[in-house]
Amino acid sequence: MYRQIEDPGFGEKYFNRTKRIINKDGSFNVKRTHSGFNVSDIYHTLITINWTTFLLILSGSFILINLVFALLYSLIGIRLAGGQVENSFFKLFLDCFFLSVQTFTTVGYGGILPASVLSNLVASFEAMTGLMGFALSTGLLYGRFSKPSSKIVFSEKAIIAPFKEGKSFQFRIANKRSNVLMNLEAKVLLMLIDKSDGKYTRKYYNLDLDLPFISFFPLSWTIVHPINEDSPLFGKTDKDLEDMDAEILILIKGFDESFYQDVHIRNSYRYDEIIWNARYIRSFSTDNSGEVILHLDKIHDYELIN
Repeated sequence: MYRQIEDPGFGEKYFNRTKRIINKDGSFNVKRTHSGFNVSDIYHTLITINWTTFLLILSGSFILINLVFALLYSLIGIRLAGGQVENSFFKLFLDCFFLSVQTFTTVGYGGILPASVLSNLVASFEAMTGLMGFALSTGLLYGRFSKPSSKIVFSEKAIIAPFKEGKSFQFRIANKRSNVLMNLEAKVLLMLIDKSDGKYTRKYYNLDLDLPFISFFPLSWTIVHPINEDSPLFGKTDKDLEDMDAEILILIKGFDESFYQDVHIRNSYRYDEIIWNARYIRSFSTDNSGEVILHLDKIHDYELIN
């Protein structure tokens, strides 16, 4: 008979219905408040956010800093090559902005120069700011590139499929990168909601896997939980899982040969992301030369069966 396990860290008792525990990107659905501020939190945020947001922040910071220094130069005054004088404030501000960019990046073309001791002091401070800024940017870029990460793709839907003499819960994963992952381990939990006594109580059950470990991962891996009498899914229907807000929690751990470190991947499937009476379509084939080809676009493909 299946046995309830201890809370794995997500909490058990709630007064209201909650969202899914693990988002599709692997993040936890927890919002923190009153956490305070720490400079190291900024670094952690900047190396974990997506590349688009990171580049926008970097570009925006560069433009904002130069706009501030351009305003200072405009108020203090600058000198143009050949002794020219700008009558338009907009053109003056534009020249000051270019002076700021040249000073910040230490390029210094020489066409625009600080005009006084005060403006030279501002330029000196900006040059120091630029050196520190590029040093920090380089550190952030190195941190992002050197941080172990994975590109594991999960099938969009999990399935209830035939297995031996009965049924099984299955989902499929594959490595989108060409790097080598080895010694993969899978751990799968079932979370059910008990709504009795006016409270929402989470209960967790371990799902035993037919093959919880593989040594090599060159192709896709279909992870299978046999639904037998020892399974918490035994005798359950799709309506039962919906009534209990069922969510399958997944943790994959493997060794990345590129980083020589372990990587961890999280995902989950809710009850409405499980297809009943289906089976996956093979996602790899062999060409005329005998080479095996993995079709990543077919990882999600399945077919319904009677």
